[in-house]
Amino acid sequence: MKICLATILSIALLLGNSVKLRASVTGPVPSDGDDPASQVCQQCCQGPAAIPGIPGLPGQVGPMGTYGQPGSKGDKGEPGHKGEIGQIGPMGDRGAPGNTGSKGDDGLGLPGRIGPRGIPGIVGRIGETGVKGQKGEPGETPDDSNQRVAFTVVRTSSSDESTSYDTHLPFQQTETLLPGTSFELETGTFTCSVPGTYVFTFSVLKHSNSGSLNIHLVKNNHRVITTYGQANQRGQLSGSAVLVLQRGDTVYLTMYGRAFSQSTSHYTSFSGVLLYSESIN
Repeated sequence: MKICLATILSIALLLGNSVKLRASVTGPVPSDGDDPASQVCQQCCQGPAAIPGIPGLPGQVGPMGTYGQPGSKGDKGEPGHKGEIGQIGPMGDRGAPGNTGSKGDDGLGLPGRIGPRGIPGIVGRIGETGVKGQKGEPGETPDDSNQRVAFTVVRTSSSDESTSYDTHLPFQQTETLLPGTSFELETGTFTCSVPGTYVFTFSVLKHSNSGSLNIHLVKNNHRVITTYGQANQRGQLSGSAVLVLQRGDTVYLTMYGRAFSQSTSHYTSFSGVLLYSESIN
């Protein structure tokens, strides 16, 4: 491409030089002025117009000019007019009901006001006094009203140990047992056959080389009193109580720990006696 341009430029230069040369050779004849001969000479001596040359290549871009000064701030425009309020649109369709919310906590309301006092009711008539009934015949006295109840039982075995608070303390020998008194040695249980007021006492020896010991006086599975002996201490645990019993009530001792006794020295004993029966006035 560069070779073609160079060739074209060379041809253009040659043609230009040729035109100049012909003009110099066949230049205009000198004349005296504006006569017709001189005008004809000029026309005949002027050669044909040459072919225009190829335009030259564009020149290099000039350097960038300096920035102009910023223009002045324009005037503030007039504020626009406020538009008119549009018309209220039509009411929309009613929405579907929402889900039921969870029940709130129970509130603490204030007490209500006291209502007005009502009108007093009409007082009813006093009923007539009934006829007093005749005095009944005296009842029969039970056969056991004069019966005496008493017992004293002891332990003769060396020791018994229990790991339950509900274990009955058994006895092996009776010292006193009046006729009609019901006492079972194996379970250490007295059963009331004559209703009345009774006094019960007990005394139990705690072994010194054992843990703690608890003794309970129990009436019908209800603990009336409790005694306690500390561990590794020897001591006598005793207690007493006055109980009102009905026919069939039971009284016994329970133990938790180790109770000590001997066959010759009765360190553990249980006694009960009827003070008076219910039929005595």
